[in-house]
Amino acid sequence: MRSITDNTGKYEHNWITRLVEEVQPRAEAVIEAAEVIPQEDGSVDFKVDGSVSTLARIQNADFDLEYVPSGYTHPVSGELVVPTYEKGVYKGDPCDQYLLRADTSQVVGNMSGRYPNRDGYKHVFATLDELFPETCKSVSVYGNGERVVVEQVLDEPFDLGGGDTIQPYIYTRMSLNGTWKTEIIPISQRISCENMLGYGGQIIGVRATKNHDKLLTMRSQVIEMSMAQGQTIQRMAQILTDQEFTNGMFTEMVDRLLPYPDEDAHVRTQNAAMDKRSAVFGAWDKENASNMWAAFNAFQGGEQHRINANYKTTREAQERSFLKALDGKTPIADAAERYLFDLVSVGAEEPF
Repeated sequence: MRSITDNTGKYEHNWITRLVEEVQPRAEAVIEAAEVIPQEDGSVDFKVDGSVSTLARIQNADFDLEYVPSGYTHPVSGELVVPTYEKGVYKGDPCDQYLLRADTSQVVGNMSGRYPNRDGYKHVFATLDELFPETCKSVSVYGNGERVVVEQVLDEPFDLGGGDTIQPYIYTRMSLNGTWKTEIIPISQRISCENMLGYGGQIIGVRATKNHDKLLTMRSQVIEMSMAQGQTIQRMAQILTDQEFTNGMFTEMVDRLLPYPDEDAHVRTQNAAMDKRSAVFGAWDKENASNMWAAFNAFQGGEQHRINANYKTTREAQERSFLKALDGKTPIADAAERYLFDLVSVGAEEPF
């Protein structure tokens, strides 16, 4: 008798079931959180406010936690054994515990028994709403909710002229599994191509301790410093926009920063180098200007949208690129910035 293994996903046989069970709860959450606006034709429209708490609820990021002691099955008795602390303040408490979403019972962390009980991300969401009300653009959930990133827009965009604008944002990332401490990171975006500019490191970083919530609230006022980072980006853009940069200058820049590998290099090394060069040249071709600011954005955009995404357009690839930007892992853009400002500082002019 021949056995058959069905490798299709849970809903692949019935996409309608998947649509109803996955999309409908999200739609219901939007309607529940939205303001109902009657229309002249008798229909209604829905408007969702820009609070972190509301978008977190819609994105299923606002959940309670349950703490379950971690143990093992005794190999002889078959009983569950939960190791506990034998002395000190935590005597009798489990040495290890699972953090579960109270709504789904999914694991979002595995921490020591010393990990403080928290109300999920609720206090962080409330603090961000208090700092910058009605500014939330998105709440991104990773995995089962073990990591979350909140995006908030700050202040008015800065106009460089010619339709090129820069918008300051802050990104707050947090985790329940210990991979991230709670960090508020200022990053400006070039709206025309969504390039994430000017990573300056975290403004606030708070690890999960007993005083986590208290420390975050006390130190949240430091976020005002993010505005200085936006001003730095504006000055940089103004300086580079005023400097002409030709195709020949750009080719020289690429050759300097992303040189061809040696002829005897491994094929994989050669392909990787050519892919990076192609990504940067492709971004330069899309620029509508011939100045140093366009050159910088070609390098920055090629790295962010193509290289750090491993030349893919899937959701996973874009998330990978986004998280690298939050980490400040943009060595190509950093090198391009240094190269261009070296030219500006010495008044160099390339003979092209």
